[in-house]
Amino acid sequence: MQHRFQHIVILSLFLLTCMRCAQVGPLSGGKKDTTPPQLVESFPTINSVNFNGKELVFTFDEYVQVRDLTNQFAVSPKLSTQPTVKAEGKKIVVDFENMDLLPNTTYRMVFGKAICDMNESNPTENFEFVFSTGDHIDTLEVSGTVTDAANNVPVAGALVGLYQLKKQHDSTPYIYVPNYIARTLENGTYSFKNLPAHIFDVFAFTDKNKNNLYDGEIEKIAFWGPALKLVSDTTIHLSLFQEEATKTFIKHSGSQFYGSAEIFLNKKSKVEVTALNITKPSDLFETSPGKEKDTIVLFYKNAPDTLRLLLHYLNSNKNDTIAISIPDPLKSRNKRLSYQLNTTGGTLGVDEKLTMSFQRWMDTSKTDLKRVQLMEGNDSLKTPVSLSGKWKSITSYEYNIPLKEGRMYFFRTDSGAFFDIRGMSNDTLSAKFKTRSKVEFGKVTLKILLSKKQSYVIQLINEQSVVVRERSISLSLSSSNATSIDFTGVPPSTYKVRIVFDDNKNNKWDSGNLLLRKQPERIRINSKQLKIIADWDIEEEIIEKD
Repeated sequence: MQHRFQHIVILSLFLLTCMRCAQVGPLSGGKKDTTPPQLVESFPTINSVNFNGKELVFTFDEYVQVRDLTNQFAVSPKLSTQPTVKAEGKKIVVDFENMDLLPNTTYRMVFGKAICDMNESNPTENFEFVFSTGDHIDTLEVSGTVTDAANNVPVAGALVGLYQLKKQHDSTPYIYVPNYIARTLENGTYSFKNLPAHIFDVFAFTDKNKNNLYDGEIEKIAFWGPALKLVSDTTIHLSLFQEEATKTFIKHSGSQFYGSAEIFLNKKSKVEVTALNITKPSDLFETSPGKEKDTIVLFYKNAPDTLRLLLHYLNSNKNDTIAISIPDPLKSRNKRLSYQLNTTGGTLGVDEKLTMSFQRWMDTSKTDLKRVQLMEGNDSLKTPVSLSGKWKSITSYEYNIPLKEGRMYFFRTDSGAFFDIRGMSNDTLSAKFKTRSKVEFGKVTLKILLSKKQSYVIQLINEQSVVVRERSISLSLSSSNATSIDFTGVPPSTYKVRIVFDDNKNNKWDSGNLLLRKQPERIRINSKQLKIIADWDIEEEIIEKD
């Protein structure tokens, strides 16, 4: 009996072990599918001619889906309405029902990344299909690059359009959708294939709203000067430019506190401002009259509750009027009379005079420099500096004191030092700054050999393409093509030389104009990097080849 019981226990343990071994665990899975769908066959076949059917059918080696057709799928030449594209199992069907294809025309369909497999969404990249409704396939190509005219940088995502029109129109990109459309890649390149021998207008624009039309000054545009008579493969390089607004207008205006007002324009312009409801012309002051600017800063006194102004645009000889509501003077009295020093990041430039700028119309007869202190030195040892100065304008006071290079200064104004015309005094304020030293900067001498005798603007630009120094030169017919330019006081950094072909001799770079068929002025940026080091002179040769 005991022997039989032992056999039962052993058998039970054996069955329990088998059951544990037989438990089902999670599957580890196979290798992830990274292969995109492959085309097995198509109807009709690629490069078919005399096509007169109503649909195209593409069969792939696995189940497929279509995604993002709006951005990925395109037909050239462009159809009046897009065909229907749908996935049916392993097939992609393009349906032309209810539309007529043009006769004797080669069509090229680009699917981009629209066709993907069902499981992992692996796209069949750059899938294209070409067929013709005529008896041959067109094979001509147009390719090139699109760059920004202002800096020669390649532009990605720009629309390049070919317009198959019988006559050139200046308004073509405004009102017509291109017959053939391409978009630039990350490196600014584009290409058209399977084009017919024809005459085209060529434009490119940034097309921010994706409507395939040029929307004016909010977008950048480029154009190919003559009509393109396409008889062989052609390369065209295009430079995008931002057109200047044709009209100057007021964007907005206002007066945040009594005594000061600002007017913001849509573009830089030379403007004369006249008060219409202030008795004395001297009761209106503009901070920078006669200069080209897009922000007009005004100061006023003895004004009613509304400031009425006449703006005369000198560039166009046009006028504009504006009414600015004026804040309650009593509510402005509690605001602190503040100022700004002409220091940047706590430093004052070499040979710069220390200047205070106020945001109020100041009473220049009530200046008490005894309440102003300037100390030279450091925190432990400071030496007072004797102060003198003058009012440069009703809002700007300049100190006429020789400041030493590379020294720390402590500036303090006690209350009652300055007053505005309404009797408001400054609060106690203090600041510290350091004067820059000439040894902190470098010098570069450019030996430039230019290809043409004309006017140029030679610019030194930093790594953010900001102009740090520039010089205008003009080569006469009797002068040499070689010239030398010194740029002194250059902050240490890495720079490049930009050469502007100043065709109209106005000492600046000018953009283009579509309606006038005016291209932007050319720019060349030399590839050499100039490393400017403090207290160091360098010399560099620049050869400009046209």
